[in-house]
Amino acid sequence: MNFWDFITNRFKAFFSSSEAEGGESDENNFFAREKVIVFSIAFVLALSLWFVVNMNREFNITVQVPVELTNLPDNLALRSDVPEDVAVNVTGEGWNLISLYSNPPKVSVDAESRQINLFEQIRNMSGSFSELNVTQVDPIMLTIETEEKATKKVPIVTQIDLNLKNRYGLIGEPEISPDSVTLTGAESRLQELSQWETEEVSLDDVSSSMERVINLRESTGGVILSTNEVNYQINVAEFTEAEVRVPVRTRNLPSGESVSFNPSSITIRYDVPINQYSDVQSIRPFAVYVDYADLQADDTGYITPRVEKNTDDFDVRLRSF
Repeated sequence: MNFWDFITNRFKAFFSSSEAEGGESDENNFFAREKVIVFSIAFVLALSLWFVVNMNREFNITVQVPVELTNLPDNLALRSDVPEDVAVNVTGEGWNLISLYSNPPKVSVDAESRQINLFEQIRNMSGSFSELNVTQVDPIMLTIETEEKATKKVPIVTQIDLNLKNRYGLIGEPEISPDSVTLTGAESRLQELSQWETEEVSLDDVSSSMERVINLRESTGGVILSTNEVNYQINVAEFTEAEVRVPVRTRNLPSGESVSFNPSSITIRYDVPINQYSDVQSIRPFAVYVDYADLQADDTGYITPRVEKNTDDFDVRLRSF
């Protein structure tokens, strides 16, 4: 039994309403409870004293200090990234470090300055850093490059690995909304961009229609996106196999010419959504033909016909013929 289990069990016994049997047993329980209470109070006091004594010592820690960009003109954009925070290594008393670690101040950098010495700026800041010794800042120097602001609209490309369950297929193509994003940033940076990708997402064993939000890839180089996410939607159905017998026709046949084929028809096997199976049985969803120009170019007497889909009313997919 560990210490905490021991304390827990002792307190449960102390506050138990059940009465012990015999006077001697009551007296033993009383002294046992008294020892637990005294030990618990002593432990808490010792821990508090240890904490107070140690917090007066000096420690060395690294704190992530947020960076705030100021004075950026509306007609200018950043040509390169400004870090969201910098790593500051400081030495000082524990009490002061606790305050700094729990609520680090922001470092304001002026966009009109070309180069900023972050080490000097942080060391000279008043408030939390005034009673501490700043030993290292990463990065030490910060270079701010600006350029004329521009906008550009580019298509969104999905990075989605979609794996459907066996015998299931898509009805139509996946849809994303919006299908494009407006980029705002430095003109030279936007010239390099022709599209914007989503984050990489893997969807496995999908067997039903679905709709979900997909995040766009995070912006870099000071580029701002008009939206950070898209709505991704797919329509999924279970497919079954069907077949149909279709006659072979000749296309672009000159007047007065005739062609015969053996066999004169072929069997086509295809996949169709289960809910469309009954309706598609009443039609021929595929056409089979041979172009007359292919016949003229052939000197073997054997030719492979072409198969094309006849209708857009059904989601039929050729398997074999």
